[in-house]
This record gives sequence, structure tokens and C-alpha cells, in this order.
Amino acid sequence: MKPIRKLKKPQSPCSKFELEEIIGLTVRNANGFASSGFDSKFAYTAGCVAVLYDVDLGTQSHFVVSNRLPKPLACVAVSHDGSYIAAGESGKQSAVIVWSSASLASISELNGHRYGVACTAFSPDGKHLVSVGTPQDGYLCLWDWRSGALIKKLKTCSPFSDVASVSFSADGKCILTAGKKHIKIWTVGLPAKSRAKTEAVSLTMHGKHVNLGHHKGCTFTDIASPVKINGNVADVNGGDFVLVYALTSSGRWFSLFLSWMQLLSVCVLCVLHGGLTITQSVNLMVEKGYALSTSQEFIACACNNGIVKLYTVGSLEYAGDLHYSDDKENKATFPDAIACHFSTSEKLVVVYRNQSLYVWNIHGKFQATKCCVLVSHSGCIWDIKNLSCENMHDPSLACVARGCTGGVSFATCSADGTIRLWDIALQSASAERKSTFAIGQHHVTTEPLDALWLGNMFLILFFT
Repeated sequence: MKPIRKLKKPQSPCSKFELEEIIGLTVRNANGFASSGFDSKFAYTAGCVAVLYDVDLGTQSHFVVSNRLPKPLACVAVSHDGSYIAAGESGKQSAVIVWSSASLASISELNGHRYGVACTAFSPDGKHLVSVGTPQDGYLCLWDWRSGALIKKLKTCSPFSDVASVSFSADGKCILTAGKKHIKIWTVGLPAKSRAKTEAVSLTMHGKHVNLGHHKGCTFTDIASPVKINGNVADVNGGDFVLVYALTSSGRWFSLFLSWMQLLSVCVLCVLHGGLTITQSVNLMVEKGYALSTSQEFIACACNNGIVKLYTVGSLEYAGDLHYSDDKENKATFPDAIACHFSTSEKLVVVYRNQSLYVWNIHGKFQATKCCVLVSHSGCIWDIKNLSCENMHDPSLACVARGCTGGVSFATCSADGTIRLWDIALQSASAERKSTFAIGQHHVTTEPLDALWLGNMFLILFFT
């Protein structure tokens, strides 16, 4: 009997490829989108990759687990100085991974959740990181992420009382959680009997429920505490009350008088002034609220039907609406705004349910303009085909990727009923416009060529 010869496995060609660009995103709620608030970059989830996008340069940086099989990412956070990116995985035995935004290298892998990470946040000083598991996991973990040490782990939620959002207070002394029928403030400190001792002791965490008043029974979707910069908002070193903002998904009934009386369940923006009681609130007059973000001047609330509501910090004065569409006469419903973040005090980035992304310039009260639009497929991609460019090169050459300026590179069709024509090369806004063809419809809708076309479920481009 001849011995069986073992065939050598061919070397994987993957080592020859370099990740150039990810086209698409998988942001499902406010936790999948983040920014430091002080530079032109923002982060979002795209499958197993965290993407850091620079609005000013139009460039991407990619963060992915390299030492093992990666898992889909559910949430992302950016440190306040923008130096570090953290992302929480979904699925069983999930981890929180921290990368350096400069080197793209993985620094820490924090394992403390068994059934997925729902949300995560850096402390204002960047020394600690907090992560909250899914309702099936139920735990809050406080980390010294540089050393990988788990400082404290507590049971915080259940399938009947989940945590939708987590944040640190502006002074870094408290952890804030919000979710179904609750807002909770967690204080971290040493045990009273051990404060004078120098040896290492375990920290204590005490959680106190906020008095919700007539908002009792509401579900809160997001919570934030703006950090003081140049003497505004909140004093991190003490001296001023720390502001906390929380947004309800809906739940407060409001009588609206039009030609008849109609009861609407509207979402509410609530304010806590350094205490355990809601001291101020404003009805947003929309049916659903999904996310909020704060700058030095404004609070932005992402709402249903493509509306983002703006209010001034502190006084909660109405400062205007940002609409998904400028067509005032169109009675159709628009995709919900499901996430928003100020990348700087003047730029607000909004993600919509159809996976499109708008960047707004906020010039002041009632003064806002769109400066960038990234449009994507809202359904899974069924097929992709290379196309001949206007110079009639062979489609297999992928000529646009190799420097040809002949136009369209490839086309994709999606479950959302559209075919999209793509040009990898960036082109000026003055160039001719490209078209999107809707299956089963006779009209053609156009989008400006200065918009970057994205596909979802996402598409990854590799170049040799």
C-alpha cells in the first residue's frame, strides 16, 4: 500500500492584498457611530471593521482584529483627544478592542462580556473605558484599558430592562446609563474604611436611579454630558454644575390642535443639572427620538422622518431643524435619522436609516448647510459587474483603479431596488452628474458626482 502524500496547501493570496477602501456602513443605532467632537474625523462600524473617516481630507483609516478571526462590530467610541478608537463586538465571547488612531495598531483586547457588547465610552481623561453588554449579557465593565485590567464588573440590565446608552459625566466622576424606563448614575470610589490606606483595594460602584418624574415609564435612547472647552458648558475640574442630557424614544402624550384635536406620543429632551432629578425638558414634537450629540453651543437630536432638531446648550432654545430633503412639498416619509455626532462644533454628521450619511455645517441658530453627502444602498448587494470606461478598455482591467480617467468603474445592484454606477476616482463637483436607475420605475434620479457612493451591505475594495 502506497503511503498517502499530503498535498501542500497553496499560499493564501490574501497576503498580497491591501485594504484600500470600505464602501458602506453597518450603523444600526447611535452606538455604532462616534467622534471626539474636536476634529474633522468620525468613526463608524462596517461589518468587522471600524472605519475612521476624515471629512476634510475625504480619507479612511481601518481598524480590524488581525490576530484572530474578527467578529461583527456593534458599537464604537473615540477618545476625547481622538488618539484612540474602541469597538465592541457582537456574538458570544465578545471583546472590546482598542486601537491607536495614528498607528492603526491594536493596543488592548478586553474580554469581559459573554453575549455581545451593546455600547462603550472613554472617560474624559482617556484613562478608563466603560462597556455595557447586551440584555442577554447584562454586565457593565469598567476597564483600565491600557493595562487590560478589569476594575469592576456589575450586573446592570436584563432582557426586561436593557441599557441603550452609556457615557461618562463631564467631570469623569460618574458613569451614566440610560435605557428602558431608567436613567442611572454610577459613582466610583474607594471603600470608606480604606481611603487612608496605600495598598491596592477594590473600587466600589454605587448606582442611583434618577427621579424621572412624569417621564417615568419612558424609554431613553441616548445620554450625554458635554465637556467644557474654553470656559463653556461644564467645568471638568469642578466649580460648575455638570450638565447631563437624555433623550426619550417616545412616550409623552401631547395634545395637538389642528382642524381637530389629536393626541401624539412625542419624544422629549431632558436635562439634569448635577443631581438625581430631571430639572428641565422640552417636547421635540416628533414621534421618535434615536440619538443626541452636544457641541459647545448646540444639542442635536436625531429623530424620525429624517429630521434633526437643534437646541441651544443650557437654555434649550429652539435653534432650527435639519431636513433629509429640501423638497418642502413632498409629502412622502423620509428615512429616520438614527445617529448623529458633532465632529467639530461647526460640523454635524448624521446617519440615516437608509445608510446614507450627511455632513452639515452649523453656522449658528437657523443657519445650516450640507457640505458632504455619502449615499449608500439600503439593502444587501446582489451582484457587482465591471464596466467598460469611455475609453473602451476591457472591463477586466479595472482601469479606473489603475489610473484611467475614463469614468465609470463598475455597477452594483441591490435588494433596495436600485442599480448604482460607481467611479472609484474622486472627481470634482463641476463634472457631469451620474444616475441611479430604480428597478420597476420609468424615471431616473440623479445625484451630484461630488457625493461618494457607498454600498450596503458593505463592499470592500482591495488593490494589489
